[in-house]
Amino acid sequence: MRFDLLKAVVLILCFAVASCSSKIESDHPSEYILNKHQQFSSYTDPGEFAYLYNELPDSLDSLCAIVKKQLIHPFDVGNFSSEITKDRKDEDHLFPTVTLMLEELLKRDKKGLVASRKPEDRLVVSSAHHAMLFSSILRYRGIPVRIRSGFAKYIGNKRDLRVSQIICEVWDSKHNKWILVDPDRQKIDLSPNQFEFAYETWSRLRNDNLIGTYFVPRYGNVDRTTVHLLCHDLSCIIGIEDPYREDPPVISQIKSGIVDLSQAELDVLDKLARFLKNPDKHLDKLVKLHAKSPLLSIH
Repeated sequence: MRFDLLKAVVLILCFAVASCSSKIESDHPSEYILNKHQQFSSYTDPGEFAYLYNELPDSLDSLCAIVKKQLIHPFDVGNFSSEITKDRKDEDHLFPTVTLMLEELLKRDKKGLVASRKPEDRLVVSSAHHAMLFSSILRYRGIPVRIRSGFAKYIGNKRDLRVSQIICEVWDSKHNKWILVDPDRQKIDLSPNQFEFAYETWSRLRNDNLIGTYFVPRYGNVDRTTVHLLCHDLSCIIGIEDPYREDPPVISQIKSGIVDLSQAELDVLDKLARFLKNPDKHLDKLVKLHAKSPLLSIH
C-alpha cells in the first residue's frame, strides 16, 4: 500500500515538473524569433559605418548614455538654445536611416560616437531615431532587439500623463526575458506599468476607457495617434521598420476619431492588437496580416 502511494506521489511530482518545464519552454521565444530580431532592416543597417560600434561600451546603460550624447530630442532643444539654431528644431526627415545618421555624425565630429560630442554637433531627432541607433548597435553585437511603439507614463510630472514614445525591447539572455529600454530617456528595464503599448491603448480606446488620462499624441488626436503607433509597432515587429514619419492609408481616414472607420477596418485593427499582445506567438500571423491588409502597409 505504501509502495503504491509513494509511486503515485512520484508520478504527480514528475508530471508537475514536466508541466512547469513545458510552460517555461513555450514562453521562451524560438531561435527563429530571436534570430529575426538580430537582423538589420534597411533603416537600421549601419552600412560602411559599422566600425564606429567597435569601441563602444558593453552595458545597456552606458550605450544609452552614448546614444544620448549623439542625439537630442526636439522637445529638449530648448535646453541648448545657445548652441542650436531655431532652424534645426527637427532633423528627422534628413536622416531616415542609421547609415545617414552615422554619416552626418562623422561629418560633424570626426571622432565618431563619443561622449565628448558638443551639443551643436548632435542630431536633433525623435525617440524613434534614438531607438533605431540603439537597436543597430545591439544587432551588430548579435543581441536580439525590436523597436516598440506606445505611450510613456514616465515623461512629465502628471500621474495620468501619457506621451507617445518609441522605445526598444531587448532580449536578456541571462534572465530569458524581454526587457524594455528607452535610449531617449535613458531608462533601463522599465516595469510593465511604466509603458503602455499601442495595443493596450487601442483596447482602452475601443472600450471607451480613456477618461482621466491625459495624452500628448503626435497628431493632437489620441485616436489617430494610437492607430499610427499600432501600425508602426506592426512594421517594427515584422522587421520592416518603416520610418516613424510615414503612415499607412488607414491613418488618413481618421479625422475626428475611430468612428470614421468601417466595421471591417475596426475588425482588422482589433485583430492586429490581439496579435501584438504576444508577438512571439503570432509573428507569422502578423506578417500575413500586413501582407493581406493594404490598409496597414506603407506604399
